Amino acid sequence: MAKLKTGPKVKRKGGGVAAKSRAVDALATQLSASTAVIVTDYRGLKVGELQELRRRLRPSGIEYHIVKNSLLVRAASKTERGGLAGLLDGPSAIAVTGGDEIALAKGLVDETRTLKALRIVGAVIGGRAVSADDVQTLARLPGRAYLQGQIVGVVQAPLGQLTGVLHAPFQSLIHVLTARSA
Repeated sequence: MAKLKTGPKVKRKGGGVAAKSRAVDALATQLSASTAVIVTDYRGLKVGELQELRRRLRPSGIEYHIVKNSLLVRAASKTERGGLAGLLDGPSAIAVTGGDEIALAKGLVDETRTLKALRIVGAVIGGRAVSADDVQTLARLPGRAYLQGQIVGVVQAPLGQLTGVLHAPFQSLIHVLTARSA
């Protein structure tokens, strides 16, 4: 019996090498613009949970993408994020931010508490690969704005004390004159 042709041959979706090259370039651009990248294992999460996770992370300036490991390794080799290759094992997703690294760590650690299937594998922060335990430790730190406020307070305190010491004799004189006139 001969095979019957039922219609035209359908091309595969995906776009081939050119599409993969564009995807690697876009991913490399995003990696180079980021201050921190956290790699997670998303096995066990449903599509609705992933969409909800993305929705909750977006207001903090965090983007969450499921990426193909081979494309991520190529993109990481184009940037200074070469440590990502050692973190990729199995299905991986990345959380990327161009802002505060601590906010990224806090956001994902909070999400791992609510989504038990989400697991942090590691991160690349400032061009250096760190473990999942280091990400947990980073999440316990106060935010960048709070730390900057503490630094300003430490610098401002001695200046305020100096100003108080310099104004004390004049204040004493004013109090004596006011008491004398009454």
